[in-house]
Formats: sequence, C-alpha cells, structure tokens
Amino acid sequence: MISIQVVPSHGVDAYRLLRDKVTHDAATWYWANKAKSRLRHTQVRKGYIELASAEGILIAQIYPKEPKDLFYLSEKFIGRLIGWFDDQLVAINVQFVRSRK
Repeated sequence: MISIQVVPSHGVDAYRLLRDKVTHDAATWYWANKAKSRLRHTQVRKGYIELASAEGILIAQIYPKEPKDLFYLSEKFIGRLIGWFDDQLVAINVQFVRSRK
C-alpha cells in the first residue's frame, strides 16, 4: 500500500480543498461513499483511495484491487493534486507501507 501525506500552506485545510473540488468540479474523480472519505477514479472502479485529515493535513491511502492499479491511482491522484492546488501546497510525501508476512 502507498500512503500519501499532503501538506498545505499555513491556514489551508487540504482535505477541505480536495473535498470541495471533487464534489463540484472533478470530471474523473467521484466519492464512493456518503462520508466523502473514499475516492474513486472513473477508470479504476474497483480500487479506491481512503482519505483522512489531521490538523489540515490530508492523509490518503491507496487501495488498488489489482497490483497494476497501485501505480495508476497514485499517479492520477498526485497529478491532480499538483494540477489543482500547486500554489496552496507545501509538500506531498509518499510512503511505501509494506505488509508483514
């Protein structure tokens, strides 16, 4: 699994930015649940991105259905964040979370 941390500029709530953009303007992203914590892309209907917020910082965990979708969801998500909010973000951190066997 990949975990992505989105750090906004001071005084900005990254989750709120994303929530409003997806709800009102996004063409290829949509909410998979009413709580607006699960994001899906129109081309990867079985995988999703689980979202949470901590003090304005957005935490996104990528849950692909197929291994090939891990790259696709990560690439599309990070690309959209940069395209939509480049002037409002300070950092996008990517962490590779390995499951223990």
